[in-house]
Amino acid sequence: MKKSFALLTTIVLFVAVSFLSMSIVEVNLLSSNLNRLKYLHLQATIHMDTVTKYVKEHSLLEIDEFKNNWNDNLFTLTITVDEHNSSLCYVSIETIEEKHIRLSQKIIK
Repeated sequence: MKKSFALLTTIVLFVAVSFLSMSIVEVNLLSSNLNRLKYLHLQATIHMDTVTKYVKEHSLLEIDEFKNNWNDNLFTLTITVDEHNSSLCYVSIETIEEKHIRLSQKIIK
């Protein structure tokens, strides 16, 4: 009887420690994923500030050249000029990966 009680106690403790360790691992994974998303959002915001400043200071031909020469492994850049009003531009920066982050802004030159 003592051996069976010791075995049952060991199994219960093992299961409890397993569940506790799994919850700790899940929390750490979620935290690292949130940190990655924060980093990508911050980087996209920095790119957006740079592109906004560039669009305000340069001509449409220079903007097209800038858009065509955009070389970034993490983000795609889309700049469209309004057909009716050439002083109105729409800028969108979006991640290429499966983590979807997209920033859009309307710029008036």
